[in-house]
Amino acid sequence: VLIISVALLSFTLSRGGDVKLDADGFEIMETKASPQVLTQVGFDYMTKIKPIFLRKCLSCHGAIVTLPWYYALPGVKQIIDSDISEAKRHMDMSSDFPFTGHGSVEDDLLAIRRVIQKGKMPPLKYLMLHWNSRLSEEEIKVINGWVSQSLLKINSN
Repeated sequence: VLIISVALLSFTLSRGGDVKLDADGFEIMETKASPQVLTQVGFDYMTKIKPIFLRKCLSCHGAIVTLPWYYALPGVKQIIDSDISEAKRHMDMSSDFPFTGHGSVEDDLLAIRRVIQKGKMPPLKYLMLHWNSRLSEEEIKVINGWVSQSLLKINSN
């Protein structure tokens, strides 16, 4: 632990000591996007992506959680609560775009693309009980298009 702490302190000092950390101790990354670009990307999110995420992602990564009937079963509540907490630690979509993640806006967009391409979301244990939560090919295409267009807008800023 001491070695890790010294390494983190050394890394922070080498970056000028201006590293901002969130409540979980993760570095808060600044985005290259202007407020106008973030507004455009956020509008596209609300109109094209959020409807998909409402059906497929926000039950764990969002503020509106519709709990299944089996939530009341002994032991299940703790598992579901833990899964939701874990999901939000990785990316919290409760406040719409930009999301609360552990990186810049660009990092969050790339993370969305990565988990979709690898088929990591939703996780297998979630899919076992929620068969319709897998993204369709069309939904994947729409999300990937939004990510690509958003990154282009941000990087041309």
